[in-house]
Amino acid sequence: MRIAWYGTAALLFEEGETALAFDPFLGIPPDEKHPEERLPGCAEDFRRAGHVFVTHGHFDHILEIPAIFRGTGAKIHATRTPCETLLREGVPREALRPLSPGDEVRVGPFRVRAFQGRHCRFDGKLVLKTLFSGRTLRRAGHMLRLLRWNGRYPEKGETLFYELACGEKRVHIMGSLGLDPAVAYPTGADLLILPLQGRSDLLSAGREIVERLRPKEVVLDHYDDSFPPMTGRVEVKEFEKLIGERCGVPCRALEKDRPIDWERSGHRG
Repeated sequence: MRIAWYGTAALLFEEGETALAFDPFLGIPPDEKHPEERLPGCAEDFRRAGHVFVTHGHFDHILEIPAIFRGTGAKIHATRTPCETLLREGVPREALRPLSPGDEVRVGPFRVRAFQGRHCRFDGKLVLKTLFSGRTLRRAGHMLRLLRWNGRYPEKGETLFYELACGEKRVHIMGSLGLDPAVAYPTGADLLILPLQGRSDLLSAGREIVERLRPKEVVLDHYDDSFPPMTGRVEVKEFEKLIGERCGVPCRALEKDRPIDWERSGHRG
């Protein structure tokens, strides 16, 4: 199984001839006209996917789905709110596959199970730091554009947590740094893909999640500064060290040019 990261929470899983995409967002467009013409070249990688899974409906998880998969016949699996958003944005109804917590989807060698997740809470400290930073003031117009998009692409409490299995390997995929306290999540996955963004207490919040899920290895995504000034690049070294020392779990950040390939190197990409 090969796992490639394309920034934010955009992931592509491949095994043999089967490819699955998760949250394929490739960047902020300069404008909203002719979306296919401004897609980066790596969009072609995602077009290999016959099935797309969405963790939640925010713009940095679904904005480019209509442009990437137009005409490919890919099936889009998502909860009701992002399905409604994608339908409004031009995805044909027959391409949408409504998904709920507890559902399971089998695609080739993959089995995907959906669990109720939880979106991270943007605490007051982080919000104030972001709104009153120098780069927000310098790019106020763009920040307003991002805030409008955030309203146009709602989440409505519908974040999903996924378990993807392929053979004996299990991967847990989170689109946001939060878990539902009432859900009995599976534990002990070979890999946890953890989004390190959206909270001022990333160290403690991430550690709690790792201790709860008890994975064999952690890799980080969503730590990049993918749509400034709303986001900021997170320095991952301290978190990697904390998880390794306190939890006894290997932890490292995903890199865009270094996919994980289990066939060649076990858990280490």
